[in-house]
Amino acid sequence: MSIAMICAILFDFDGVVIKSELLHRKSFLELLKPYGINVSIKRWYKEFAGTGSRSIIERLLKEHKIDADIDQMTKKRKEIYELKVKNGELSEMPGVRKFLEELEAKGVKRAIVSGSHRTNVMLALKTLDLERYFGSYIVSGDDLKERKPAPEPFLAGARLIGAKPDECIAFEDSPAGAQSARNAEMKLIIVKSPAAENVGKYDLLITNFTKKNRKKIWDLINKN
Repeated sequence: MSIAMICAILFDFDGVVIKSELLHRKSFLELLKPYGINVSIKRWYKEFAGTGSRSIIERLLKEHKIDADIDQMTKKRKEIYELKVKNGELSEMPGVRKFLEELEAKGVKRAIVSGSHRTNVMLALKTLDLERYFGSYIVSGDDLKERKPAPEPFLAGARLIGAKPDECIAFEDSPAGAQSARNAEMKLIIVKSPAAENVGKYDLLITNFTKKNRKKIWDLINKN
């Protein structure tokens, strides 16, 4: 059986393209402070990174036996995060712009597969001037009923970009996202973070997209 050529890269967003997980946590802590709820950095990365705003809020409110309007809280959390992005508290992953330029130059398709709100993704891309590398090829947490670790988010990304699953490499940094990519039967590259301690099997581990790591990525791409 022939081995499929890699022709598409599917990026998780938070913690992969942008350095935002601690900013997300900060926005949740601001939202939940009036309720006396705190989440340690260790617990955030272990349990909540990459799982989506509503599910995080639902879980914490249930855990602390608090009755509140989840829809309103989810909306407010989104507003808090967006304000922080507009205030310049967000940065891109080191070397990711150069990697995106290389992919563009070589004609490799690119898409974002994120659990975040589409407006959050679009705002971050615009703020960091990364929009042109992805265009409309974005799957967000608003688009699907099934979330990571289900395979559907990455399968939807492959369909959107016109690639078969075995022609894709997924970049992830969380256990839920890694399982989603494996469930979609894609090759998997992990961007190391505190959330990546228990991600399971992967094809390559990197810390960022600087030159040394980009070479490792291209070596993996060119093997297929």
